[in-house]
Amino acid sequence: MLLLEGTDDCHIIKKFCEDGNIAVNFGFCNCRGDSNLLKQLSAFLLANNNKDIIGVILDADNNVDARYQEIKDKVKNFYTLPEEMPKDGLVYTEKGQPKLGIWIMPNNQDNGALEEFYLTLAIDIDTDFINDVITQAEGKNLTSFKSQHRKKAIMHTYFSWQDFPGSSLHASINKIALDNNQNIAKAFSAWLVQLFY
Repeated sequence: MLLLEGTDDCHIIKKFCEDGNIAVNFGFCNCRGDSNLLKQLSAFLLANNNKDIIGVILDADNNVDARYQEIKDKVKNFYTLPEEMPKDGLVYTEKGQPKLGIWIMPNNQDNGALEEFYLTLAIDIDTDFINDVITQAEGKNLTSFKSQHRKKAIMHTYFSWQDFPGSSLHASINKIALDNNQNIAKAFSAWLVQLFY
């Protein structure tokens, strides 16, 4: 089971697997937010419901180290995790517990979110141009998003300019090819394979 923060996250990871020819032999759990994800993780571990593998994908947001510490605190009664988050993701086994995988978006090292990961891999999206447009909108006080959501604003701006503006994010995401040959894509693929295969 792969625990994710939201619907968009589920669609992006499914698209990544599809473009990278990674067979999806695991389920996706849309936890509807980071705090709910951490609660769901605790619930799975407490229920001891014979899950063999639990994967966790969370955004670093403003502090990747704090996010890892938050996860460690949630699982401390079940796992003795490494002090620092490995740069290539964590796959951890402990006797009597499910195999646990942790990936902190975008790359286990930097602050940010899944949108940074996606935009790094998306082919033919001119993020610099879109960022300039958003900067102009900010100059005219037309924006109100939090600074940590800038990449999300870039992604949604791009999709709003495509044929059928207002299409679901799922439909829009599926129209963009991802470059799975980049180093971050290779590391994420290797993490998924190590965790689930």
